[in-house]
Parts: sequence; C-alpha cells; structure tokens
Amino acid sequence: MLTFNDNKAGMGGLDKEKITKVIEENTSASYSSFSKKQQSRIDEKVAEIKNRIEKATREEKQKAENSMKNLEIKLEASRDLSRDCVCIDMDAYFAAVEMRDDPKLRTIPMAVGSSAMLSTSNYLARRFGVRAGMPGFISKKLCPELTLVPGNYPKYTKVSRQFSEIFMEYDGDVGMMSLDEAYIDLTEYVANRTEKRIFTRHRYGGDCPCWLPRVPEDEDIENLQFEDSECTKCSKNRRAYFDDVEFGVGREEVVREMRFRVEQLTGLTCSAGIAANFMLAKICSDFNKPNGQFVLENDRNVILEFLEKLPIRKVGGIGRVSEAHLQSMDIRTVGDMLLQKALFPLCFSPLAQESFLRTALGLPGRPSSSDPRRKSISVERTFSPTSDFQMLCDVHLEICQMLEEDIRKAGVIGGKTITLKLKLSSFDVLTRSLTPSDTVSSLEDIQKYSLELLEKEKGKEIRLLGVRLSQLVFEEEKKSKTITDFWNDAKQQKPLSSPEDADEIIMMDTRPCPICGADVENQLEILNRHVDECIQKMTDEESPELICISVETKKKVEKPVVFSKKRKIQEKKPAAKKVATIDSFWKKE
Repeated sequence: MLTFNDNKAGMGGLDKEKITKVIEENTSASYSSFSKKQQSRIDEKVAEIKNRIEKATREEKQKAENSMKNLEIKLEASRDLSRDCVCIDMDAYFAAVEMRDDPKLRTIPMAVGSSAMLSTSNYLARRFGVRAGMPGFISKKLCPELTLVPGNYPKYTKVSRQFSEIFMEYDGDVGMMSLDEAYIDLTEYVANRTEKRIFTRHRYGGDCPCWLPRVPEDEDIENLQFEDSECTKCSKNRRAYFDDVEFGVGREEVVREMRFRVEQLTGLTCSAGIAANFMLAKICSDFNKPNGQFVLENDRNVILEFLEKLPIRKVGGIGRVSEAHLQSMDIRTVGDMLLQKALFPLCFSPLAQESFLRTALGLPGRPSSSDPRRKSISVERTFSPTSDFQMLCDVHLEICQMLEEDIRKAGVIGGKTITLKLKLSSFDVLTRSLTPSDTVSSLEDIQKYSLELLEKEKGKEIRLLGVRLSQLVFEEEKKSKTITDFWNDAKQQKPLSSPEDADEIIMMDTRPCPICGADVENQLEILNRHVDECIQKMTDEESPELICISVETKKKVEKPVVFSKKRKIQEKKPAAKKVATIDSFWKKE
C-alpha cells in the first residue's frame, strides 16, 4: 500500500503510521489490489534505476557528469533575478466559502464533498488526517465528528471572479490557474508605485456571527468607530467597526494590500509566496498558511540555501511516483538533486534531466527543447461507481460542455485527438483515443467522438470519467498567412499594366505565384501544378527556405489583370517524374 501523504498545509506533525493503518483497514479489496499493482510497477522502475546506476561504466558516469555541468552553466546564464512574482492561494477555499456562509461550520471539523470523494477540508479536519482527494467514508473513520457539505461550484466560481478582478488591477495578465490560485507578476506595478495607499477597514462584532472578517477578541476596540444595524440573515445586532490601514510601496506591502482587499471584499483569507519566479513563489505560498505570506529574496545564494533542505515532494510536479524514483537515487531534498545531478542522464530522458536540474537550481520554465504551449485540455469527474449507461451519458455531456468552455477560454480553436479516460470500480484506468480527419473544435464534435469511445465500454462499472483534447490548434496558427494572403500582398505592391501600352488586350483572371512571382491563371489545377514545379526547382537547387502555404479557391479576384496578347500563356504538362507536393516538401523540413 502507498503511505498517507501529509504534504498539505495544516497537516504537519501527524501520526502517518496510524492514519495509514486506518486507511488500509477501511480500503476496499479492489482498491487494495490496485494499490499493490501500482506499487509493484513503482518497485520495478526503482529496481531498473538502481541497476542502471550500478552497471554504468566510469566513462558513462564521466560523460553524464560533464553533460550536466554544461547544462547547469547554460541554465545559470538564463537566471533572471529582476522579477517580482507572486503566487496567491486561497486558504481551504471551498471549505472557507461554506464556513463564511454558515457560522456553525467555523468551529467544527468539516469538509466539502461526499462519501465518495472530498474536494477540500478545513484546518480543524486536517488535524485528523482528513484531506482533499480522500473518500468521505474513510475520512469519517479518521474523524467521526466530521461534517460533510456538498459542493456548490457556481458559488465558488462567482466568488473567484470577485477577487480575480482585484488581482487584475495589479497585473492585467494575471493567471488564474484554478478558482483559488493566482499567479501575478508585480514587477511593473511595483516599479511604478511611488506613494503609500490608505484603505478604510471594516470588521464585525456584536451578537451577529454572520459577517466576516471579525474583530479579534483580544484587540482593544475602545477607540474604534462603529455602527450598529440589524443583520438581515439572523436578525441579531451587527456592529461594524471602522479604521484606516496604510500600505507602503515595496512588493511585500503590495501583496499585503492585495490580501487585505480580498478579505475585505469576500470575507476570505489567502496566503502568498513572493519570489523571483513563479515556481519558487508557489512553494513559498505554502509556508505561512493560513492568512500569511512568505518572501524569498531575489538572490541566487539565498535561493539555493532555501532549497537545500526542502523536501522534494514540496515541489509542484513531483508526485509519489517521481518521489520514489528520486529516493532510489538517495535524493530526498532539492539540495540532494543538485548534488546527485550527474546521475540524471543515466536514468532519465533529456527532458526529465533538464526539468529536475531546473528544479534543483530554483529556475522556472519548461525544458528548452519542449513546446512551451500547453499540450492538452481535459476535464474529469469522480462519482460513485455505476454501470448505468444513461447516468454515464449525463455525466459525459456535462464534462463535454465544461471542456468546450475551457477550450474557448484558453484561446484554443480545437484539437486533433480526443481521448476518453475511465477509472473502473477496480481503480484500473483505461484510456481510449480517436484522431478524426478534421480538427475537433465544437461541442458537437467533442461529444460525438468521445461518446463513440464511451459506447464501446458499455457494461463496465465506472467511478471516474474524463475527456481530453490534445494536439491543440491555437488561434495564432489560424491567423498564419495562406497563399491568398501572399497574392493579396503582391497585388497591393504591383500596379496593374496600363491598357494604353498594350497592342491588343485580353482579360484574364490571374494571380501571382507566391514562390516565383510569375502570373498564373486562377484555376486550382493550374495553380497547384505551377506551385509544385516551383517547389521542385527549389528542391533541386537545395534551397533552405520555403514558406508553407495553402490554396483557397472560394474567393474571386475583383479586378482582372490586363496582359498583352503577345505574351503566351501555356499550360505545362506534368513532368514524368514524381513531383514534390507542398505537403511532402514541408514534411522534409
């Protein structure tokens, strides 16, 4: 069995062995069998890693060490310590919204979710080992007093929009990675801010418990202004206290100001990490939870010292599988990753090598040889195991609608491959993919193709269903120039021939070839043949450059081009040898 993971704010110092034992005793036979198979696969990979290291020759180890030293020099040259990056993470977000709206939940252990799965838990519940991703019935074994509240995602989305508007005042390109997590680049804002700001603060007291934030019980309130009114929720006396709060000009003060404004607007607290890049800021955001912030200086030595004793599991992207692989190499902290970097080429792919080294150095970003754009967009949902196909179809439709909405928000036109993900009641995961001839872009396409895959799995008892769109087509790709664009550009630059200079005039619908510039009759077959011949000539001459083009035939030329009768317009016959097409030439590149 995989051990309990306490890598969550508010869960430090728990008895992991005791919690793991409770989980094991209440885990179904199917999940227990699945966990054993998963652990077996991890053990096999661990054994393979150890074997590779053991059998590596001195020359291979020296080569690996030199490779990583060179890569480290290259990566260090790209280090940027000039940014003010911030990660803001709402504290126990879903649970906090429910506790805000129901005061009775604030002093008891509670979680949002169902007996099948929890979305999050409050900090009181985390002291019992209750956490997100845990089945509700198991969490009840760990904490019998736990109160489960069903999720209300439209409400969470509405509140998220409220505080995201605050963040946009400081960074117009704020990245909301989820409903409760924001990435904000304050560099420009902090550089331009030269004056302090003062805000009026309101806090609540009196008999009414409904409103947040509350005035701490140990605070002296004698000199505070206040206003009494009747609460519209509980009809009790609500006392609102007012005072002013001042914020300075540095990045720490600006982040404190943002967090203050979020709490004033929504009644919810958030925590923040401040660092030279977003990877480090994300790690830092977990250090002073709840309702705090942590600053990591923009200094290389300070950064490496900070990472030296940081457990690898605290780094985003390193899960239990990667953790097991690294631990097999005696790597337990990020500092260990830097010390053992010479082993990476012996065990991992080039992309993984660079990714791990970036982490060890505290550098952000994807490996330099990878595509920086996202690879896929997916939506999935967990529910009680069922084989009811109509119920699965209802869930499937909801997922497809959410996926289509996410695609539009991400600036993606569509994707070339649709994948269906299923987790069975045995916890085994199945994936089925389909690549249609046309780009999958509409809700109808997403639903149709993924439903085809789902229908083939009828009769199986399923507990998770997901749909993923990959090989994405982005909006900027749609805007790339076509052959029509080149024709139109050439028409604007090249004036028409004057009829007065011609011996005898004939009218012909033509356009310039985008390769050689010659005028060609505007018929698809003739155009294709001429462009193919131009490409063949470029191929024979080993020309290094070519613009990838496509032909659009629907639009007609508004004004015909005028030519002299003396010019012969001849259709050349196809060459005997196989002509290179535009597509084949592009594939060579």
